[in-house]
Amino acid sequence: MYEIDSKLAVITGGTRGIGLAIARHLLEAGSNVVVNGRNATEEAAAMQAEYGKDRVAIDLGDVSVPVEATALVERAAKRFGRLDILVHSAGGPVPGKILDLTPETWANAFAIHVHPVFYLFRAAHPYLTKEGGAVVLVSSVAGLRGCPGSAAYQTVKGSLIPLAKALAFDHAVEGIRVNVLAPGIIRTRFHEAMTDAAKAHNLANRIPLRREGTADDVASAALELIRNDFMTGEIVTVDGGMSMRITG
Repeated sequence: MYEIDSKLAVITGGTRGIGLAIARHLLEAGSNVVVNGRNATEEAAAMQAEYGKDRVAIDLGDVSVPVEATALVERAAKRFGRLDILVHSAGGPVPGKILDLTPETWANAFAIHVHPVFYLFRAAHPYLTKEGGAVVLVSSVAGLRGCPGSAAYQTVKGSLIPLAKALAFDHAVEGIRVNVLAPGIIRTRFHEAMTDAAKAHNLANRIPLRREGTADDVASAALELIRNDFMTGEIVTVDGGMSMRITG
């Protein structure tokens, strides 16, 4: 089992939602964390106050900008003297069919969901190889199955899967493991625009477990992917059984 205690995790999209929940689970397991987001949040500030600035650093910035992604890693490693765990959870909804999207919207979807992995991993690589490291990319069941009206979103989330497998194959010999989480409908700000009718339909017809997921449901799976040192190149789906349905 990969020992988490006293390790350092860098988490993009870590100031709210799934990323924040992953940070909390890692802190509870003894890790130190650097959480990144575009904007400050009360939730991240509360977590830092609870665990202390010696264990929690909040590093605001836009990782869709290559120099900011690289600088995030460099600052974290300099501050804590190491970097062992990398979680890319930054992202957001990109609604629209292909004809509805502007070229800028299409490009921006890749800029925030996919391209940061290139820069984050390259910057983190020298540190991840020192004692073996763990990387988790947060994808979506939309990247595994068809999803109406979300051409860009399901494309970028699907792209994370072969990217993770490529990294897992190429860097396993260095002791670096790379895995993917594919959450389903998780009750976070991401789904705040969902109507009551859509929620009722999901619970009655789409999710066999008849409930929405929580950020903690996803975070506990992330913790297992980080801890289990015989898992790499894998996709773990956390969706209450939704993606195994044929129709609905």
